[in-house]
Amino acid sequence: MRANQFAFAFGIFALIVGIIVDIYGLVTQFGSLDSAQVVLIGSIILAIGLAFLSLPNRWERYAGQLVVGLGLLYYFYIQTNKWWVAVIIAIIAMALMEYGLKHR
Repeated sequence: MRANQFAFAFGIFALIVGIIVDIYGLVTQFGSLDSAQVVLIGSIILAIGLAFLSLPNRWERYAGQLVVGLGLLYYFYIQTNKWWVAVIIAIIAMALMEYGLKHR
């Protein structure tokens, strides 16, 4: 039981830190490569938090995956400057994340 409590607490902590890092990345120098890298780090932290929470198929998990996907979309759009490349990479990453969370 203690392991589950730790995983839940760490998941909540990672979600909060990831959201704060994402907001900080968007607010500082919006549209720059530095901002995109900070948002990517925040999205990775959010994905780790989602993995530790082990949420069932509910709107909370899908909302978290959407935020991670939007962060990846922002990063790859700034990196490549092509929206279609960013969309394809974000969709593939979200599908892999969904598969991993579902079969965890």
